[in-house]
Formats: sequence, C-alpha cells, structure tokens
Amino acid sequence: MISDGGLIALFNSPTRAMQAEKVLRQAGLACRLIPAPREVAEGCALALRFDSTDQGSIFRELAARDLLPRRLYGKEQGALTPLELPTNH
Repeated sequence: MISDGGLIALFNSPTRAMQAEKVLRQAGLACRLIPAPREVAEGCALALRFDSTDQGSIFRELAARDLLPRRLYGKEQGALTPLELPTNH
C-alpha cells in the first residue's frame, strides 16, 4: 500500500528494480519493493516505494549506480500522479 505523500519509482525491468532496492538498503535508505499498481505498471510488475523525504538521497544513490528509474509517481489524496524525475543528483 502506498500512503499519501509516498513515492513509487518504476524501472525498465524487474531486475533493475531489485538491484535498486538492494543498493538502497545497503546504503541504509528505507525503501520497499512492491507490486506495481496496475494503473501505472506498463510492462514492469515491480515498483520501489519510498518516502518523499528520502527522495534526494535515494536519487543520488541510484544515479551513482546508473540505476535511475524510468518513471516516478506520487500519491496525493488517494491518487497516483506522474512526477518529473529529478535531474540534479
């Protein structure tokens, strides 16, 4: 389940999503691999859920490992909204 204020990142493949989770957990960052919500899945059945307060640290870590997600969504008022991927890591 994704709470309001939470973010989910979608990757090009389940393998990349699992690699990203491993990298982030090794770096001590809180995240969770979840089934991608059907309304946004488009080919990858897994998504990475994390809190918006950790977004900067998470994207810096993923950028350093060339594991940036394909898309990012935020949940507000019960709905998933597409967000722009950060460009400065």
